[in-house]
Amino acid sequence: MTSVRLNISLPEETLFVLSKHVEPRKRSRFINTAIRHLLKEQQAEKLAGEYRAASEEIRTINCELEGTISDGLD
Repeated sequence: MTSVRLNISLPEETLFVLSKHVEPRKRSRFINTAIRHLLKEQQAEKLAGEYRAASEEIRTINCELEGTISDGLD
């Protein structure tokens, strides 16, 4: 995978905590992993929300059709 240099700004406290827990030569990999994890989490939350919305729409349609389905079956 090709790497691209990126200049970012972090709060001093964030950099301090990062420096305490991650060796200097391993920070890029750590940040990459953290970003990928967060993006995957956000994508999963978005998808779950879309599924919930679709499920609600299906329930609404089923309720509207409930009377129609039983019409004439007596």
